[in-house]
Amino acid sequence: MSDLTGFIFSLIEQVPVLDLDYTPRWGRGNPSQYIDNVTFKKVLTTKKWMYRIVKGGDDLGVQAGYTVESDGAHRVNFLAYNAGHGIMDTLSILVYVVDPDNGNQFLVAKWNPN
Repeated sequence: MSDLTGFIFSLIEQVPVLDLDYTPRWGRGNPSQYIDNVTFKKVLTTKKWMYRIVKGGDDLGVQAGYTVESDGAHRVNFLAYNAGHGIMDTLSILVYVVDPDNGNQFLVAKWNPN
């Protein structure tokens, strides 16, 4: 078997490091049994990504998220999708990121009710 070390290092030079964190931070509302938003700590900024919200099996639609913060964080406000209301924490919540160019979507957060 040939030594692939040089080849591997040549690839490392060509591929930028991705520093992403899509761990969801769920924001509670008032009263506290409502979820008002989700924030992702560090998101892709290569496009103006959109988000689809599904509440308890009901598709609330696709919208652009707020502007990405200078630290890379991005908040998705459920009030904008749900007629000014948060989502009861007894319902499941699915958050998809949607590619604005082709409509492909990827599940990035899931709230499971107790």
